[in-house]
Amino acid sequence: MTKSHSRQQLWLKVLAVISIAYLAGCAASPERYHDNTAEHWQLKGKIGLWHGDKRESATIDWQQCGPSSMLIRLSGPLGSGAIELTADKGGASLNQNGEIRRADSIEHLAAQAQWPLPVEALRLWVRGRAAPQLELRSRINTNGQLEELEQAGWVIHYRYSQAQQTLPDRVEARSANTRLSLIIRDWNEQTSACIP
Repeated sequence: MTKSHSRQQLWLKVLAVISIAYLAGCAASPERYHDNTAEHWQLKGKIGLWHGDKRESATIDWQQCGPSSMLIRLSGPLGSGAIELTADKGGASLNQNGEIRRADSIEHLAAQAQWPLPVEALRLWVRGRAAPQLELRSRINTNGQLEELEQAGWVIHYRYSQAQQTLPDRVEARSANTRLSLIIRDWNEQTSACIP
């Protein structure tokens, strides 16, 4: 066997290994988590937010009804009482201690309420899905679960209590000056009941 033939066989093996690794990475990417693609869902739990030198915490009840309609209730956040954020195709509103404000963007209102979060992306991230058309990096654990997602300047870590879960029990996210901790106590895949 000639040296050139041996080199050719070696390169073919290397290319095969690279191709398999690439295909495996694509198969495990966040966009392909088919079980998590539901657009009608509800989560309940606790949320903590660290932004600069401020810290907030609250119980959270998030109802998602399709890609553009949502209702987020935050109860008992430090220093601000109850907050209710809603959004649909017509715009967004914030109800904070009986005062109602309206805007085109739910993220703008969340920032006004001292909860500066990327709500549009977060509705996907909490279910282990990447926001479309944005660059991402991800890491899958040995159970095939999404363990880490990096996108839009945020790094999101996922925790699961059982090896077969597709939805996380805990989500932690960090950006340059903000940290979010979300402990999810209940996932509900809504079918008929949705935002009133």
